[in-house]
Amino acid sequence: MSSIISFQVLILYLIQTLSSDNPFDLLMFLKSFLISFFFLLLLTLIDYKLVLFANTSKIFAGHFWLRVFFEATILVLLASAFVIIGNIPFYGSIRNYIESEAYQQSVVAAVIINLFTVTVLEYIVQLRKNQKLIQENMQIQYNELKNQINPHFLFNSLNILVSLINKDSQQAVRYTKKLSDFYRYVLSGNAENTILLESEIKFISDYVDILQIRFGKGLEVCFSINETDMKHHIVPMALQVLVENAVKHNAVVSSNPLRIEISSDG
Repeated sequence: MSSIISFQVLILYLIQTLSSDNPFDLLMFLKSFLISFFFLLLLTLIDYKLVLFANTSKIFAGHFWLRVFFEATILVLLASAFVIIGNIPFYGSIRNYIESEAYQQSVVAAVIINLFTVTVLEYIVQLRKNQKLIQENMQIQYNELKNQINPHFLFNSLNILVSLINKDSQQAVRYTKKLSDFYRYVLSGNAENTILLESEIKFISDYVDILQIRFGKGLEVCFSINETDMKHHIVPMALQVLVENAVKHNAVVSSNPLRIEISSDG
């Protein structure tokens, strides 16, 4: 921010110098630079608070042009006031400065610079607001994905577990662990909007193992993921919903197995 303000100060001083017949004075420049830097820094902070207020206040909700008029009015008043106050040390009094030729040029320059600053701040605030909306939307999608877990899946899983306990205790233990890991992941309440693909693949592998114990040779799932892609991010449980829908809407029989391929293309 300091570099931007310094650039603004240089532009303002250049305009004042070009509009004046006085030769360049280094000491005068340094004095003007320090004073202008302080006032422009203060003005930028006020502009930022102004933009935040205009974007969050219910008064301007749905009233774009009212907000623009409000910001423009405050902008002009602040720029004019700061220009006058900042130049008093050079002219001795407010009246002397207002009557000088440099006054109008300085006010116009300050308004233009301040307008540029407000525009940049407005863009930054809107960008952050959009990013927040995107994050909130992703969180909603994630919550919806968690809620889409078919309740019949738990019912069927428990029935299979009871059957395995009677037939194969070791397989029942393995199945119970897979089922436990699956629901621990689902109910963990992961606050992240995205997770590593590596974690999602591990989760979906447990889910596939549960399905394969249920459907046997009727379901074939093949993973073809590049190692470099494992560090990419994905919405939590996105793959689970796809696999669940594939099983739900297709016949899963050993005579004609359902084949699902999960791959990455980089």
